[in-house]
Amino acid sequence: MRTILAVITTLFLVGGVTAQTSPPPAFEVASVKYDARTAGSWCRFLPGGRLSASSWVKQLILIAWGVEDYQVSGGPGWLTSDWYNIEAKAPRSDAGQPEMTLMLQALLADRFKLRLRQGAKELSVYELRIDRNRPKLRPLQDGEASQCGRDNSFACGIRTPAQLAKSLQYLVNRPVIDKTGIDGRFDILLDFDVYSSRGQTLPPGFDKPSVFKALQEQLGLRLDPQKTLFPALVVESIQRPSEN
Repeated sequence: MRTILAVITTLFLVGGVTAQTSPPPAFEVASVKYDARTAGSWCRFLPGGRLSASSWVKQLILIAWGVEDYQVSGGPGWLTSDWYNIEAKAPRSDAGQPEMTLMLQALLADRFKLRLRQGAKELSVYELRIDRNRPKLRPLQDGEASQCGRDNSFACGIRTPAQLAKSLQYLVNRPVIDKTGIDGRFDILLDFDVYSSRGQTLPPGFDKPSVFKALQEQLGLRLDPQKTLFPALVVESIQRPSEN
């Protein structure tokens, strides 16, 4: 328990939630404007030390502190309904994403008066592990194209177990942690009953295994249910910004 809490404290010290001995880096200029849209979002860290974003506020918090949706709670309902366009420029043209992420934290604190409280909460999770037998992952050679297609996989574009774990969390509705210990790039083909995973009605004649069974049969992996502590953020206060 002490080790876990120590890790949590370290994560948020890096993220800038706790008090800092020196001012955090900040954008030289920044424009924040309300957007009436209700769908579609982006947050781009561009060359020249520029940031361009159009997103709801909670999504910006997730990006700024590098956490998932289930790790942030509290705040008003408009955190997930109000979109804002943000155009900002760092003092230095060679500023990279890590530095500009801290600048985004400072912008949210300054323009939105965001105040966060750090903590931890226990969550039900799945651990992605190697099943009883050996994993069935085919390594991708340099320059080799994937054999993935719409007719043989719902996991196209995924190359590593870590990427697979992150993708699975949206299907099983809880965090998935990669515990396979497998490195490298693979042609990950995973064909399963995606309709049931989404709560949708199966098309006529559709007969495919659940994601849990497909992982075991097709990739030699499994999902083990566990409970674990996760670092968490609570929105204590926030205000809609004045535009400029």
